[in-house]
Amino acid sequence: MNLTLRDIAQCLNGSVLTGPQGDLVVTTVRTDSREVAPGDLFFCLKGERFDAHDYAGQVAAAGACAIVANRELPGIGTATCPVFIVPDTQKALGELARHWRDAVQAKVIAITGTAGKTTAKELLAQTLGSVLRVAKNHKNFNNQVGLPLSMLAATGREDVWVMEVGISKPHDMAELGAIIAPDMALVLNVGPAHLEGLGDIAGVARAKAALFSHLTPGGRGLCSMDYPELWDEARRVLPEVLGFSAKDSFATYYARFEEALPQGRGLYEIIVDGQAFWAELPACGAHFAENAAAVAGICHMLGLSPEQIVRGLSSATLPDQRFCCREGGAWRVIDDTYNANPLSMRRSIEATRLMAGEGRLVLVLGDMKELGAGAAKAHEELGAAIKEAKAEVIFFQGEHAADVARGLKGAAPVESVEDPAEVVAKLSGLDGGTVLVKGSRSCRMERYAKALVTGLCDTEGAA
Repeated sequence: MNLTLRDIAQCLNGSVLTGPQGDLVVTTVRTDSREVAPGDLFFCLKGERFDAHDYAGQVAAAGACAIVANRELPGIGTATCPVFIVPDTQKALGELARHWRDAVQAKVIAITGTAGKTTAKELLAQTLGSVLRVAKNHKNFNNQVGLPLSMLAATGREDVWVMEVGISKPHDMAELGAIIAPDMALVLNVGPAHLEGLGDIAGVARAKAALFSHLTPGGRGLCSMDYPELWDEARRVLPEVLGFSAKDSFATYYARFEEALPQGRGLYEIIVDGQAFWAELPACGAHFAENAAAVAGICHMLGLSPEQIVRGLSSATLPDQRFCCREGGAWRVIDDTYNANPLSMRRSIEATRLMAGEGRLVLVLGDMKELGAGAAKAHEELGAAIKEAKAEVIFFQGEHAADVARGLKGAAPVESVEDPAEVVAKLSGLDGGTVLVKGSRSCRMERYAKALVTGLCDTEGAA
């Protein structure tokens, strides 16, 4: 961000600041009092278990140039640290982000979908970044707080912003779409996730496709054709939407997985508006072709050549905890622990089976959360997917181990676990294999991934 304090005050509540303080240029917005440095603008957000208003004195003492609050702050509000009072500080944060978005010349791209948003965002940002100046979300900061903070962190000198948008309730897209107002919108896929808030697959499709309704005048959309409910809804909202596919080679943008390469990489055929080429990407599997087609499509729509797309994709890396491969001795550990839903879980298992080849497949899984009344059925279906993948060893942390076992129908045992050390100990007696570690964020499955890498790969590599 690069706005004067006077501009910010007027954007938030119409106040007018005069004198030198009003001309102060603000570049950083904070919502965590522990991170405030001199010259930062601080928003007092309120959550279920905290109220940042309680730390306003600490923030002022740290040198904040101004504080945004929803009530008077006794003892604060001097010329050196004015207080802007707004009805809703979170909403005001979004309004300021929209103000900044409208003030810059960058082309804004918004990405949503049930699975793979962060991976696609990273691949797209890195590919575009080989040619253009790019800003992107920090990690997966994609909600009503994270998205505005990511936008406000941009300098304004970029050519393109690549921002992911995450939703879990029907009203989320209306709020986030109004903030981001994209010039281009990409919807990757839909699956049974956040069903507590969105109801069913049709509800998920409606909520995701609603992003297209927030495009700026003349804005362009790209959507997967491989999910009928989503594709129908996308064309209803934006009749001129373009399609990409990992199934239909006649789609404007298409990608196909060809073969697995060392270190978990993969070779893909990509077709862009009738022109075919090959690219090596940092993951393998048919589901990753979806990301390849989507990223190639957006890049082509922005004018990149096939050569530039190949170069960017081939040099891209995956973010932490997103299907990251670590090998040592006879073991390969796949850390895909950031989050999980039925769609991403099934895809990760299929890709890991592919990497394992004829070798042993080990699954270390955790519960899939936020599935509402359909949780038991979803985990039983997970068991069926595991059976199809022919996993030999299955460890499960969480309350749905029995549901997974029911779906497996005796094809393999499911062992309930709570401690990473016991998994490492039991696998240490085997002669190697490929291990996938995955579960919903609250399961903290990264503990298992770290322990397995240390106990199997590092030990084997040092032997």
